[in-house]
Amino acid sequence: MKLVIGLSGRIGSGKGTIGDYLASEYCAEGRRFSDILNDLLVRLHIPVERAALQRMGATLRSMFGDDVLVQTLRKDLEEAEADIVMVDGVRYPNEVEMLRGFEKSILFFVDAPPKIRFERVRKRGEKGEEKIDFQEFLRAEQRETERHLDEVKAMADYRLDNSGSFEDLYKQVDRALKEHGL
Repeated sequence: MKLVIGLSGRIGSGKGTIGDYLASEYCAEGRRFSDILNDLLVRLHIPVERAALQRMGATLRSMFGDDVLVQTLRKDLEEAEADIVMVDGVRYPNEVEMLRGFEKSILFFVDAPPKIRFERVRKRGEKGEEKIDFQEFLRAEQRETERHLDEVKAMADYRLDNSGSFEDLYKQVDRALKEHGL
């Protein structure tokens, strides 16, 4: 029976770090809601930057309904062949509900203080963020795609603190998965 793990958290909180760990240590196969948006932006020859991803997601939801990305990703998850599939970037309650539709699911919410997350975002330099300042970072956290994270956090099975070392974070993940028989 397939286990679907959802990863949620604020910008730069460590979702990708957990995803990489799950892939290497548990052979989990990864999916992201943003993969669908990336594909569209690349096809349209629009730079794949956070603001464009957020606008594309909002546009698709407004044109085709709030569940358009959820339904697309659910099909992708159903077709995945791995025993453990993780979804990086759970940001809305309807996405959590989709995860709960699988017989076995876990939702992790990972977080760290804003200054730590800001430094991580600048250091990794993805999505055009290597040049932003702290105020821009804080504004990005107020965009529509980030507004429901407190609701999602309340729905999480586990809340992970990523203000320490990688080892500290990995221990939290291992402990949670052990509780689920892995």
